[in-house]
Amino acid sequence: MTFDPFNDRTARDIRNSLSTALVGELTANSGSGVAATADRWLSTPLAATHRRYLQERTQRYRQVLEDIRAAGIRAPLLQAVALWNAGLYFELHELLETIWPNAAEPEHTALKGWIQAAGAYLHLQRGKPDAARGLALKARRNLTAGAEALAYIVNLDRLIRALEQPEPQAPRLEADEKRLAGPWPPLPDRGEP
Repeated sequence: MTFDPFNDRTARDIRNSLSTALVGELTANSGSGVAATADRWLSTPLAATHRRYLQERTQRYRQVLEDIRAAGIRAPLLQAVALWNAGLYFELHELLETIWPNAAEPEHTALKGWIQAAGAYLHLQRGKPDAARGLALKARRNLTAGAEALAYIVNLDRLIRALEQPEPQAPRLEADEKRLAGPWPPLPDRGEP
């Protein structure tokens, strides 16, 4: 049995609650949401597949949170780059959903494209290349149209090119914090996720 949040309600609930907890730690300065959420799930009867996902994802979240804190990254858009580079595409989508709806143009279009790019790579991970190509095309259009709003991603052009024929491995993004205006809230206290 594979962990499939698209066809298994428990898997979907686990994925959604964990990613919400991660976004909460990044945006609301709460320091232990991921650990508490994982512990709640692990205290219930679960299939081995669900337990493995919880353990693996919690470890990946712990690492990305540690990396973000060690680098002093407070800007949510730079945190999104860290999530992308960690291959946490669903979580990137969740974080950007806290910003995208209220963003002005061209940022609104650019963030929509980034969310779509994340979706394309999720489809590739699921073995759905046709769905990935369709979403990648939309992502390319939106990223190209709003590229000036994502100028802090210094190699955005590489992602846009990669979306022409997306491969399973997404390109790593490089960010320049100086190109992104602040101020940003303080980082949450170092809590163990």
